[in-house]
Amino acid sequence: PSLWGLYTLRSSPYFPATLRSATAATPLGLFVGRERERQLLLTTIGSTRSSRQAVAGRPGSGKTTLVQAVKADAREAGYWTSSEIISLGSEASSEDLLGRLLNGAYDAVLASFPTASGPAVEAAQQLVRSFRLRGGGFSASAFGFGAGGTQTEGVSTPPSALVLDGPRVLRDLLAYAQAQGAQGLVLHLNNLENLSEADADRAADLLRSIRDQALLLDGLHLIVVGTTDAVRTVVQTHTQIRSVFSDPQVLQPLELEDGQKLVANRYAALQMGPGQPWRAPVESAVVERLYMLFRGDLRGMLKALEDGMTALLGLTAPATSAGAAPVGMDDLLLVLRQRNQQELKDQLGPTAWERLLAWGNRDPEAFEIQTALVTLWGVSQPAVSQTLQQLTAAGAVEALPRKGRDPIQYVLTGTARLAF
Repeated sequence: PSLWGLYTLRSSPYFPATLRSATAATPLGLFVGRERERQLLLTTIGSTRSSRQAVAGRPGSGKTTLVQAVKADAREAGYWTSSEIISLGSEASSEDLLGRLLNGAYDAVLASFPTASGPAVEAAQQLVRSFRLRGGGFSASAFGFGAGGTQTEGVSTPPSALVLDGPRVLRDLLAYAQAQGAQGLVLHLNNLENLSEADADRAADLLRSIRDQALLLDGLHLIVVGTTDAVRTVVQTHTQIRSVFSDPQVLQPLELEDGQKLVANRYAALQMGPGQPWRAPVESAVVERLYMLFRGDLRGMLKALEDGMTALLGLTAPATSAGAAPVGMDDLLLVLRQRNQQELKDQLGPTAWERLLAWGNRDPEAFEIQTALVTLWGVSQPAVSQTLQQLTAAGAVEALPRKGRDPIQYVLTGTARLAF
């Protein structure tokens, strides 16, 4: 039986998966906050025949879930869309990106109008089938709050029919949807988490290459999602793209009250039954402490709660649910500190771990630049850059959005701070 039954919950309330419509496991009804950002995205979609918007922010700030909520609202307003996410990476060709857009449009049509038929639908089906058989695919599984999940591989040599006919087929499919009563199609381009600067530049080139072929088509509404620096590079590097995109919405962390409400909503949604009200697995101070420790990174906070509580429940859960009390911060910290230290040591190896330890021992809350780390670690600047890449890949360090020409600042993530 589920250990979460100790708190009269059907399953863990701390799942980090993106909320989606029409799913009992992660329903969009659990969404909280972001009313202003949500309304602005919807207003832009509804004000023009086609639109191109971008949502940016730190990892774990809820970007992808916000767009899923906006798509659900747009569906209620008569737009066609689906819960799928189109991967916008740096490794694909422009033809591959065009194929992914066509895939996304075709999926939105079928999700909204399952009996769709006719020449436009058949032509799209033929190209989509050919594209998928050759390994193109299009979607990125949305595990995590905006962290783009797993990306399907693209193809380097797409079908010639896609190169020649793709734009026309996409245009005809959009016209078909509108003829059937759709206000337009809303598509979601993701996978801009943790792109290197070179990768972001490449993605910007790809988007520019299909601007006239696809981005400006009547009835098409695109929302691009990613970290702040990546989004700014992708949609603002080239004048041709910047001129047709709205200014990116940069999400700030949710207020603490919204973070607490998010957790309480999950408790209520997962309670076993009306006669069995939920009991909080952790003290309210734990949510507040972790939220501040992760600086509003919802995904990181939820993962810490999930990891810590799963370990504690597995070790200490009584045979019955009687008397199950909320866990306090001291017990949770003890488990998480040991767990995170061991995981980071295993991922990083001794050299990078010692450098991380030196940073954490001096000041785990400090914002550092590379020149300061050269002094702290006593190594060359290239060695600092290499170590930062390793620490970032391990989820121990986060690069903050660049401010003009100032050096990039780096900060330890909540995961690393928990290790100290």
